[in-house]
Amino acid sequence: MTRNYDEQLTVERPGTAQESANGPTAYWQDGTTTYVLHFAGGHISWTVADEADTALGALEAIREGEEIDKYRLQTYIRDVRRLEMRMTALKEELMLYAREEGPDGEPRLSWGELGDELRQHRTTAAERHRRILAGDTAAWRNWLTQHTERARLYTNGGELPVEEQELPEHKTDVYDVPDKQGMVQARCRCGWSSTAVRNVLDAANRGKDHEGNPQS
Repeated sequence: MTRNYDEQLTVERPGTAQESANGPTAYWQDGTTTYVLHFAGGHISWTVADEADTALGALEAIREGEEIDKYRLQTYIRDVRRLEMRMTALKEELMLYAREEGPDGEPRLSWGELGDELRQHRTTAAERHRRILAGDTAAWRNWLTQHTERARLYTNGGELPVEEQELPEHKTDVYDVPDKQGMVQARCRCGWSSTAVRNVLDAANRGKDHEGNPQS
């Protein structure tokens, strides 16, 4: 989706007037600043926006020296961790995309350009890229690429499959549960799915148990 920041995309707050607005950003007389996120990516994009909102709350609470109660502290830590995992998957997918051929038949970014943006030496960026191609993808890559054409890329060590291979009947991955914030479940290509849980590792273990004993 193209971001058009010339368009005014601000919220309304009854009883509170704006001092100024610029695109999605509005400054209010009570000292509050709002920034309207707009996206067309459905639940996947909404999840990132929701966790980013929690992270902003955590950032301001820490900077302002607030006493954070136990429930809020657990929420902050959980959502910041999840957001970090999602952003790691996104960053590494962008690395892969940067080294894929663009319209001119050349990689979109050179190793030097990629290293500059990552603030890494180009050899460090190249080594991480090599490990990803070898199968060491980000833990939440499946979440990022689910239901997209990119989901089938890099599944066999960095190249598209060149011939059809017999796939196991029972192979599971972990996915977010639509309309249930913070919940995940294991799903198998046979159609089985686990109950919804909050812990990614718990869901993954349920999937592995199903692969080992599908009839249970």
